[in-house]
Formats: sequence, C-alpha cells, structure tokens
Amino acid sequence: MTDAIGTPQASEVGTRIHPQEHDILLRTFYSVPRAGQGLSDGGGPFGFDITTALQVDFLMRAYGCDGVVESGTHCGDTTEYLARMYPALPIRTCEIDTTYAAVAKYRLRDLPNVEVHIGDSALLVPELVRGLDRPLVFLDAHWRAEWPLRTELSAVERGVVVVDDFDIGHPRFGYDHYQGVVCGPELIREVLESTTRMYIGNPLADYPFPCLQVGRRSGTGYLLRDLNDAAVAGKAWFAPVLLRPRLVIPDWNVPAVDEEWR
Repeated sequence: MTDAIGTPQASEVGTRIHPQEHDILLRTFYSVPRAGQGLSDGGGPFGFDITTALQVDFLMRAYGCDGVVESGTHCGDTTEYLARMYPALPIRTCEIDTTYAAVAKYRLRDLPNVEVHIGDSALLVPELVRGLDRPLVFLDAHWRAEWPLRTELSAVERGVVVVDDFDIGHPRFGYDHYQGVVCGPELIREVLESTTRMYIGNPLADYPFPCLQVGRRSGTGYLLRDLNDAAVAGKAWFAPVLLRPRLVIPDWNVPAVDEEWR
C-alpha cells in the first residue's frame, strides 16, 4: 500500500436504475427482521448497511446474475433479504454451525428459492456455484478459527464475488483479520495471482438512501471473475484498487476514528 489512487469522484457513467426499483429495495431491506442481534453490527441484511445492498443490487442487474451463493448464513438476515429481493433466482447458502443453520432453515422455510446447506463453506462453495453461469457469491464465513476465504475465492471462476468485513482503507469501516492476516487487498493479491484489479465500496459516493447503521460498519470488496469491469468502473459507488504491478488503494483523505470500528 505505497501509492494512492486519490479520492474517488462522484461523477459516473453507465447503467442507471429506475427510482421505483430503489423503492422496492428500501422496503425489502427494512422489513427483514434483525435476528442476528448478537453480532457486532447488531444483525440485519449486510450488517444493516443499505449502501452495500444498493451496490449488490447494481451488480446483480448490471451482470445479469442468475443466482446467489452465500457462505456464512448465521441466522439468515441477509439470506432472507436476498430471497425476497430476487424471488425468481436460486439463493444457496451454507452455515457450519448446526444451531444457526437450524434457525435459518426454520426461518426461511416458506421461501421456495432458498437452500440452506450445513457444512464447511470451503467444501460447499465449489458445489453451490455449479450450474450457475453468473452467480453473485457473497463470502461472509470468516469469523471462526478456520478461515475458508482462500479456498472460497479460488473456487469461483466466473461471476461477481463480494467479500464482507474487508479492509477498504477507510477508518470508519471495520474489517476482519486472522492470525495476523488482514481480510483486505493484500490477501486477494496473494490468492488470485492473475487478478490485476478489484473494487471496494465507495463510502463517499452519493447514494439514494442514508445508512442507518450507527454501530460497526464493514468494508466490502468486489471481484469480477471472468467478467468485463466496464459497468463497475463507470459507477461512482465503487472505487478501484490496483493489485498489480503494485498495490494502489484510494486515499480517502478523512480523519482517523476510534479503533472500536475494527
């Protein structure tokens, strides 16, 4: 992380979404119960961060995703949101904790497009992406001692990959780390040796709705596997991170905040 791209600008080109579709997202997002209240962010879809939901929805539409794979179901807050927001698409999720998986299965029993699988996501993600041409893969199974992220990343050869709890270099946004390894661009650079560029959520962009999460917010990383990045490159909601030949991340030019957000 030696150089800086500079603070991303708010101008954009490319796909625009009809305001009515944003209204559907708003109603769906805030009607999902926050069952995961024991989590550091208090639960809710995408950690109760509607800007992440907006970013994901843009990607779903821009790349014509034909299904969603989620690792780390927990109690199913994000899963329920995705199933209700995209009822025509298969939503495949996996959870290693049998108690959480049972809660999610019961909670989601009336949503016919959801499959809840129990087991290690490092083994399940390669199976769950099969049969999907352009899946959106949401990776959130990284809170136990065993960290499956490296294997999960390698398993997705085509599609949109979303990594939660990601270090975006902004002091307000938390991220995970395991045994001294940060969930951030350095790890992506190490695991995906042929990938030269990725994207992160841009907290300084103009969004149609404010985020109501007053607690911990997590950074989000985005990878386009075997897909053209033109749509994302032209959208101010996403900021580029150059992985090669050297690592270059945005300079947000904001003051530091309390370490509690880590």
